[in-house]
Amino acid sequence: MPEPEHEPGPSPHVVVCGLNHLARRTVLELRRRGERVTVVVPAGSSTEDLDPAANVVFGDQRSDRVLREAGVPEAAAVLLAAEDDHGNLDAALAAQALNPSARIVIRLFDSDLGTHLESLIPHATVLSSSALAAPGFISAAVFGDAGERFALGGRVLVARAVGGDGLATGGLLPPTGDDLIPVARFGSDGSVEVLPEPEDGMPAGTLVMEVADPAEANLEAMRREAASTDAPRTVRLAAIPAALRARVTAPERRLTKFAAVLIGLAAVSALYFALTAGLTPLDAFAYAITLLTGASQVTDIDPTTAPAALKVYAVFLSLVGAALVAVVYAFITDAIIRSRLLQTLGRRSVPSSISGHVIVCGLGTIGYRVALGVAELGVPVVAIEPDENGRFVAPARELGIPVVIGDARQRELLVGLGIARARALVAATSDDLVNLSAALNGRAVRPDLRVVVRLFDPDFAVRVQQGFGIRFTRSVSHLAAPAFAAAAIGSEVVATVPVGDRRLVLFARLRVPAGSTLQGKRVADLHAPGRVRVLAVADPGSDDARWYPDPQEEVLDPGEEVIVVATRDGLAGLLEMARA
Repeated sequence: MPEPEHEPGPSPHVVVCGLNHLARRTVLELRRRGERVTVVVPAGSSTEDLDPAANVVFGDQRSDRVLREAGVPEAAAVLLAAEDDHGNLDAALAAQALNPSARIVIRLFDSDLGTHLESLIPHATVLSSSALAAPGFISAAVFGDAGERFALGGRVLVARAVGGDGLATGGLLPPTGDDLIPVARFGSDGSVEVLPEPEDGMPAGTLVMEVADPAEANLEAMRREAASTDAPRTVRLAAIPAALRARVTAPERRLTKFAAVLIGLAAVSALYFALTAGLTPLDAFAYAITLLTGASQVTDIDPTTAPAALKVYAVFLSLVGAALVAVVYAFITDAIIRSRLLQTLGRRSVPSSISGHVIVCGLGTIGYRVALGVAELGVPVVAIEPDENGRFVAPARELGIPVVIGDARQRELLVGLGIARARALVAATSDDLVNLSAALNGRAVRPDLRVVVRLFDPDFAVRVQQGFGIRFTRSVSHLAAPAFAAAAIGSEVVATVPVGDRRLVLFARLRVPAGSTLQGKRVADLHAPGRVRVLAVADPGSDDARWYPDPQEEVLDPGEEVIVVATRDGLAGLLEMARA
């Protein structure tokens, strides 16, 4: 009997392909839920940062031999997290051929392609880490703590912050009691209480999600809300001299300024000629202009009888005029070259008087989605990208987003783009130090500037928050990993809302499997203070849901979906009950 090609482990388990930040965070999320994980990593890669409990297989994720060695034929799910759409698609087809019944979670940036794949590959779920994380960046840049918006169970949920008067601010609709879901409460000492219990008269410092009807919480309402969130008054006042300075320093303004000096010199010379040579004001001015420009002289002055002082001044003015003509030609050439260069680099499309805008540093997958999301809300946006051949430079410009080619760390560039008048700066490059440097340089120009910094390492993000006082730090993998992990084990994380240092509150849909511990449970049995709250229950195959069911009367039947808001540990507990 032939020997098997691999030693299959006990099933079920999850196979994760990739060794980037998203893959590492997803492995941690799966291990948090008690899943057995095998990770396929490229040959020769270092696995020091991987969870030591995960099994590691070295090789190409597209190889049938490697996928068999990783146990794909027996796996419950295969998660493809590499940053290569083509490689992930190739590996997904190979995995599907080896195990047609396995759940396949594919990371793809192209959402249109993902829609087709979900209909062509059975049990496939296509997710985009940038699409999952971008709302956290957009809402922080435009609205601060409030403003995140997503659809769930036939409703639209909008994040809002409760102000000092106990009313919700930064959202769309007035508070309506039961329709406000408390997500986190921020103490004056910096403490954070996650999923506090609802109470009458929400105290100040509470972040809530308002459940609204889709027709009342549409994109146009979000745009009106964004437009009403003006920059601080001090910024608007400071923008006046800044705009004037920007106009004076422009190449065309320098040429105009020089022409004014030339006309002034001609006027003074005309006055001198009128007093010393007895010329009429018009003749005196014409004589001064001819000397300054080198044109032929047509005057009534007789050089044989003119005073010596007049002759000396005429010679001096002729020499000055020759120099000025050369300078004028140099300015004209400089203005033409600068205009062409700035148009090539995208600066020409940035109005000098722009204000209330968002500056996005880095036009990669996350920066591009953030720029699109901000522009969709009607807020002006300017992007900075170091690579003029970047993948998203041309698409952004085609959509009307100004893209400036340059280094986001340069303070002069930030000043030229109106950082003093901006609503926020989003540092979203692929380099943590570049992002931090750009944020600090922006804050040096304007200390009260709202900055949103992308940092890959969540622990480093916490230290940056505490050490530099930067409130909004975001990690794409930290925001997206729970959704990938949940998809691999059969549930759906619709949105991740960051609260506090590195905590996340998850809004998820969970199906009740037949024979699981969830079957027959009352809604009240699932409630866990600070961990889990059931929001709605949906019938099998229904897009709508019964919101706020009676916790004592509502009993979960097989096939129903439970819509919950939970911490990561709370959701892990529910998934364990669904699997038992």
